Amino acid sequence: MLVRKFKVAVIAAAAVASVAVVATPAEASNCSRGGGVYLCEYGVTSYKLPNGTKQEFIVGTDRAVWTRWTDSDGDWSGWMSMGGRASSTARAYDYDYDANDPWTFRVFYYDERGEYWGRNRNHDGNWSPWTRYDLPLNG
Repeated sequence: MLVRKFKVAVIAAAAVASVAVVATPAEASNCSRGGGVYLCEYGVTSYKLPNGTKQEFIVGTDRAVWTRWTDSDGDWSGWMSMGGRASSTARAYDYDYDANDPWTFRVFYYDERGEYWGRNRNHDGNWSPWTRYDLPLNG
């Protein structure tokens, strides 16, 4: 009887382990870009700045938003964490708090509860802290 209980426990443990493997698809869907590893399912968001330089945003395997940008020669910076806890693609759009300034925009994501979080870039390239908003502006 003891051997039978042991076998049942081993089978149950194996079943739980196999579910754990299936429940972590992010490990199987990691992508690499410019030396950074990110969750493939969320992709890469690119944003073109007025001077022709670019900035990219990804969601890393730590679920933080990461960014890198080009300089005037087109060389890429290293990846920098912006923090956060994304459960969606990190997207960028023109944020009209200063409609006369094309350097201002917002990066946003949705978290695991479907809440909308954003950081605003000002003209000088500085970023606000992550802020939870009730509804996304521009729908």
